Amino acid sequence: MQFCDCGALLVPERQPNGKIQMRCPACGKTISSDSNSKAFEISQKIHHSEMEKTVIIEEPHGLETMPTAATLCDKCNNNEAFYWQLQTRSADEASTTFYRCKRCGHTWRDYG
Repeated sequence: MQFCDCGALLVPERQPNGKIQMRCPACGKTISSDSNSKAFEISQKIHHSEMEKTVIIEEPHGLETMPTAATLCDKCNNNEAFYWQLQTRSADEASTTFYRCKRCGHTWRDYG
């Protein structure tokens, strides 16, 4: 972020010739990219898909010492699985519980 000498946040603006300039909404001052001012860049917010947010756990160490829960596996209908919890969302939301079937190794999650 860049600020104007007057203290306001500079806003990017595209000129008719295609170049980008920074303009102060408070005082109207403009700074072009070819001036001697600090270089600036325009960025874009990236939105991740649910698949990109998925936590993949290869093989937890000490699986045999992990707690177990009575829950049904969708793959083999076994009713016992190891479980662990991770904070995968913001701190004010509940942890995500992951389960791994003791029989077939299928892993799934429960958002609780």
